[in-house]
Amino acid sequence: MSKDKKRMEFYAGVPWVNVTPQQARAHPKGKPGAVLWAIALYFIVTGLWKFYAAWDFGLAVWLIILSGIWPFLAGVGLLLRVPWSIFMAIVSAGLTVWALFRGSRATAELYNSVEAATQIGFIHALFGVDTYGDGFFVILLVELLIHVGILFYLMDGDRPNLIYRHRYRQYSVKDGARPDDG
Repeated sequence: MSKDKKRMEFYAGVPWVNVTPQQARAHPKGKPGAVLWAIALYFIVTGLWKFYAAWDFGLAVWLIILSGIWPFLAGVGLLLRVPWSIFMAIVSAGLTVWALFRGSRATAELYNSVEAATQIGFIHALFGVDTYGDGFFVILLVELLIHVGILFYLMDGDRPNLIYRHRYRQYSVKDGARPDDG
C-alpha cells in the first residue's frame, strides 16, 4: 500500500487516492462539467472586461497584465485542465481583495493626490459607477463573494480535485471497508 493511499482528509476522514494525469483525463469526471465551464467563462469575461477598461484608461502595462490578463489566463487554464490554473484563480481573488482595499483608500483620500485621482478615475472607468457612492464597494464585494464560492468549489469539489490535482476521495472507507481493500 502506498503512502498516498493512507493520507486521510483532515475534516471528513476520507482518504485521498492519487491517480496519474492520464487516468484522470480518461475518467468521465475528468472533463470540465457545466459548473467548471461557467467558472472558466466568468474568469475569461471578467479578464477581458478588466483588460479593456485598464487599456482604455491608459494604465501602466503591469497593472493591465495583473488586472486583465491574469483572470483571462486562469479561465483558459481551467478549460485546458492545467493544474496551475487553481493557483491563478487564487491570485485573481487576491487581486480583487487588493482592488477593494486599494479603492477604499483612494476614495478616502478624495483627490488629495494625483495617485488617488488616478485610482478613482480608473475605478469609475472600470466599473462605470460613482466611486463616492456604495456602488463600487458593492460590485467588488459581490465579485469577492463569487471568488470565494469559486475557490471553495475548486479546492473541495470532487471533479476539480480529479481534474487539477489528480486525486479522488475513496468514499468506500466510510461504509466500513478499509483503504487497503481496494
